[in-house]
Amino acid sequence: MFGNLMDMMGKFQSAQKNFEDLKNRLDSSSFTQTSADGTVSITLTELATIKDIQIATGLLADKEELEDKLIVTLNQALEKVKKNAVDEAKRTAKDSLPPIPGL
Repeated sequence: MFGNLMDMMGKFQSAQKNFEDLKNRLDSSSFTQTSADGTVSITLTELATIKDIQIATGLLADKEELEDKLIVTLNQALEKVKKNAVDEAKRTAKDSLPPIPGL
């Protein structure tokens, strides 16, 4: 009985380490999302920390267009980050956690 409990606790500790490793991987990994016309690009980590924003000089004259492109490009980037983080968390959970009935 206690052997099973200790084994289970060991698996949860291992899972905790795996999730911490995942967090570190996501924080050190980055990607760039570029607007459809290439005038705005945003680089962010997989944990949604913005690292860089590049804006074409010609876009600076039109404030409203710039704002619209920033919003669209940021939302696209954030959507990709969320999806990747969820996929990675599911993969890590599947590989790390013992089977839990009902989940």
